[in-house]
Amino acid sequence: MKTDKIGNIRFSCTKCGKCCSLEVPVVLSDIELWVKRGRYDIISSIVKKKAPETLRTIFNLSFYYTFKRKRNTKECIFLKNNMCSIYSLRPLVCRLFPFAYSEDELSIHPWALENCEGLGKGEVFSRRELSVLRFLARKIFIELIMLPYYSTFIDESVEKARRNVKCQ
Repeated sequence: MKTDKIGNIRFSCTKCGKCCSLEVPVVLSDIELWVKRGRYDIISSIVKKKAPETLRTIFNLSFYYTFKRKRNTKECIFLKNNMCSIYSLRPLVCRLFPFAYSEDELSIHPWALENCEGLGKGEVFSRRELSVLRFLARKIFIELIMLPYYSTFIDESVEKARRNVKCQ
């Protein structure tokens, strides 16, 4: 049973890969992690795009950063055989899914309510798990608000990563 009541939510990923068709924002914490791990291949796959309506409305963003997509399926380029090939280093937004980032309260992503096969399966989230998810949701929210202030850093990091990948 799917529910939007966070206290009773059950979720267990079925590895269907459907959510990997969503374009997810990449934030500063993601870039910092990939730089620390020397994963310039991941950084070089970032593109700057016009912000969709939700990001324009909620965050007043005109652009955002996301991953390149596969040409034929429009899926994330890191999706291989319905598995995330960068799972341990996946973006914060992917770690948060099926929840949505928000300033105040944790909520289920509207797309997930309609499309996620894993909702309603598995164990109920513990208070600790929900607390961590709330922290993550707020962190993403704040980093999206701050995006215009660190976008030059991301632009430069992506360019540097592309040069590094070409040299290898």
